[in-house]
Amino acid sequence: MTDRLTLQLEREARQAMDRLRDDLLSEQEFSELENRLTSDDAFRQAYVEQSALDSEIENQLGSYPEINLKEVRHASRKWSTALAIALSVLVLLGISNLLLIDQWKVALFGDPMLKFTETELIGQGPIAIVTNRSETSDSESPLRVGDRVKPGALRLNRGDLQLEFLSGVRVQLIGPAEIHLLSEHQATLLSGQAGVVTPPNAETFSLNGPVSAVANGPSEFVCRVTNDREDIDVFRGEVMASLLGPSGDTLVNELIASSHSASFAAGKLEVIAKDFSNVDRVDVLPVDDLYLNSTDRYAELVKADNPLLYWRFEDGDLLGDRVRNHMSDRYHGQIHSSEGQSIEVAQGRIEFSKSNKSRYLGISEPIEGINARDFSVEFWVRADRMHWGTFIGLLPVEQMDPTKESHLYMIEYANQTNVVHRPATIRTLFRYPPTTYEGGINVFSPNSCTPGVWTHVVAVRTLDSIRLYCNGELQFILDDLDFDDNASYEVVLGQLDSYRPMRQFEGQIDEVAIYTKALTEQQVRRHFETIAGTPQS
Repeated sequence: MTDRLTLQLEREARQAMDRLRDDLLSEQEFSELENRLTSDDAFRQAYVEQSALDSEIENQLGSYPEINLKEVRHASRKWSTALAIALSVLVLLGISNLLLIDQWKVALFGDPMLKFTETELIGQGPIAIVTNRSETSDSESPLRVGDRVKPGALRLNRGDLQLEFLSGVRVQLIGPAEIHLLSEHQATLLSGQAGVVTPPNAETFSLNGPVSAVANGPSEFVCRVTNDREDIDVFRGEVMASLLGPSGDTLVNELIASSHSASFAAGKLEVIAKDFSNVDRVDVLPVDDLYLNSTDRYAELVKADNPLLYWRFEDGDLLGDRVRNHMSDRYHGQIHSSEGQSIEVAQGRIEFSKSNKSRYLGISEPIEGINARDFSVEFWVRADRMHWGTFIGLLPVEQMDPTKESHLYMIEYANQTNVVHRPATIRTLFRYPPTTYEGGINVFSPNSCTPGVWTHVVAVRTLDSIRLYCNGELQFILDDLDFDDNASYEVVLGQLDSYRPMRQFEGQIDEVAIYTKALTEQQVRRHFETIAGTPQS
């Protein structure tokens, strides 16, 4: 280290100690000091030397007899110097303890399950969401189920981690593995194994490595990278494997069809037919076949709050194409579908599948005057994948254009919409008068609606606000919504409206309730916690 650099570090260390001693550091500056002491060995050494020098000076000053005339001033300086030294020692001890603790953790338990370093690019938004992981008890993990993930480097030391990209592509890593997440359409697998599933309507997804595996349309494949070898097993669809040259140029392209495997080693690309058994196949990420654990206690709480309609989808609730309302003989659910498999009521929930034709759950009769007062819409939802799909909407009975129906109220799964928002979020739209297709008030949930996980949703419209609860967390907008509206409104579940097969929701919905009043925050929390339990702090 040069003398000039040494002097500069000493001055910076001294300045930091003086500002700390005089209590001039902001919280951000204190955090920056801690980070620098942890990461910069040269600065840490200079800081320790300056701290030791301060301590030695203090000891030397303490060996002289006190001068009574300046007793107060010396006492003040003595305490301030001691405080600075003490704080410095505490900072260093804290850093040392953290390092020692981490070393002991690694020695006793091994490396943490995963490490993730996020890109520092300004303005870069999330590109994926964590949908599953094998070690849910790892409280110190940087990524948990439901977390939104930006581009970055991810190292999985053990276990499984499942990601769903905004493009709809699902990727499952099996540790040990290392992957660089580049965009919603691209990632680079440096080592280990990754399984990829692209849905029918997803755009091209590239999984780069020694060979660039590009999924063309709906496909399912597994890529394994070990040292200088890469293997690609294609279970479904087609994958384009490209052999890259030293400069990154494509030398060879091979289309790998279903039930084929490609191997890249020693500068060659070989494709062979292969039969895959269930043991060989990593079935990447079907959504688990789970059902909402709703209880009689939950149903009692909902009924006690007196909703206008309550659709539970329990055994015996479906009679022909009609779903029973548990609150009265009116406002039953009505299934509208020409394809038998696109809507299914079973196991205490209603499930919507993708269809090229219109399919939805409507209501047996319109609700009169619901917009003349406060109202609330409550349900549980479990999306199969990230997509843009409508959960539920309130539509005027009288439409200006029946081929392009307008909405009063809409709650939907927002992903890659034409509105700026976070991915995998829930959107509530209120538009009055509902005679146009533009404008309105949007509210987005503060947390994610994770594919494969049940989410509790409550949307409340009062005369002065739009409130949206997602798993008990509140997001709201205050506004003057005073109006006079005694019109009747239809209810549509599962797609944008009753006419067009657009923005079809894919997944399950359960415990649907509509109230002609505003649920309170306490009522919402009580309903949520009855099924999900009290949130852990």
